[in-house]
Amino acid sequence: MQSLIYKVFTRKYSLSLQADALELLSTVIAQNELSTVDATKWLELLADTWTKREAGPLVEAGPLKDLVAAVSAGTSSVSSRGADSASDVFTVISAFDVPPLWYDPSTKAFTHPFSKAEILSSAEAKASLFRQRYDLIKQRVLRNENFTPVMFSDHNRFRTLSTIDSLQGREGERFLLLGMLAQLEEGKLFLEDRAGSIELDVTNVGKRAHGLFTESSFVLVDGCVEDGVLRVDEIGLPPPESRDVTRNAFPNVNLFGGSPSLRTEVQLREIEVATDNGMVILSDVWLDQPSTMRALRVLFDGFSHSAPPIAFIFIGDFSSRPFVAGSGDTTQYRDNMTALGQLISEFPDISRSSHFVFVPGANDPWGSGALPKPRIAEYFTKRLESRLSHVTFTTNPCRIKYCAHEIVVFREDLLKRIRRNCVLEPEEGTDVAKHLVRTIIDQGH
Repeated sequence: MQSLIYKVFTRKYSLSLQADALELLSTVIAQNELSTVDATKWLELLADTWTKREAGPLVEAGPLKDLVAAVSAGTSSVSSRGADSASDVFTVISAFDVPPLWYDPSTKAFTHPFSKAEILSSAEAKASLFRQRYDLIKQRVLRNENFTPVMFSDHNRFRTLSTIDSLQGREGERFLLLGMLAQLEEGKLFLEDRAGSIELDVTNVGKRAHGLFTESSFVLVDGCVEDGVLRVDEIGLPPPESRDVTRNAFPNVNLFGGSPSLRTEVQLREIEVATDNGMVILSDVWLDQPSTMRALRVLFDGFSHSAPPIAFIFIGDFSSRPFVAGSGDTTQYRDNMTALGQLISEFPDISRSSHFVFVPGANDPWGSGALPKPRIAEYFTKRLESRLSHVTFTTNPCRIKYCAHEIVVFREDLLKRIRRNCVLEPEEGTDVAKHLVRTIIDQGH
């Protein structure tokens, strides 16, 4: 059984077992006479729970013994809790609570450079931000199958990334580089990486992948160096990576945020199937318009005759006109929120069981155009919050974790903002919306 324990803990979950911990697991499996299949399920539950508790990569006998006491063969003790436990089934994570993890290329691991994110930071933080984005995207690119040669395979099938400083004195050679687009001089486009920068000539780009290219976006560029300028033949966005691949690369890191659930992913999916009532997402909920309130009443009335949704996610703006501080808008805005709370409380099943999440828009109080936008002030929401059992006023953007799903909510006209700042025009006749989706996925980090 020790080989099975090693396979689950070390190879699958990247955990190191001390000798006495290995002996403890072997003894428990022998005493309970578990089959190989049952033992595998039990070991995976133990390893998964250990990882979610962020107890570290070294498994010691003492903490492991406590965990074994809390976990029976195949079923964690936490699974006895009801499926409506909000703490590990439905969680809202504000932008300020996202874990401040930075990737360290020297150790190939994530670190915590600071304890909590802040809106106002030093000038050095901007440069650090772009260096960190470069390191994050580069490590993802290097895991891609096109950049990872396999032993005894045809190495000509794989591409090698070069750095800008390695281009010096190598005129006429072809290179593939990863870097950030920037305009260091008016009207000229440059590519930057950690090693330096080089001017780009994109007048004769032959092949351009889907995506929208703006300043500060990271791209893969293929071309030749002539007279100190990189003549670009092909340009594209970094290849994306699935969630499962990233989790396998960093199995002990909570990248999304929120308290990790002690349930296994299988248990969370079972809860989701058993309570699959869906979510209702509404945007531009103008509470100052009578037609909006009438439509919401119809909506709530319809759900009151069936199983209430898991959550109602209201996304601003919550007023048809921009909020002006110091005017009559203050009282009117608070009264509109109070009226919404009174409306929801007329439907007891919904107000008691559903979660209500409110994400502010650009014209909601307070704050300017800076992101992330803080939650709506308690002065406006206190009366509404007193009427609902599960309500969260959060930031824009924010994250929501529901069972095994990880959702990002962001209220912004991204297409308009990105399209306005493009440095390379998208190809004519293509769907710009698809370019936007491709950009968000490929620039993700």
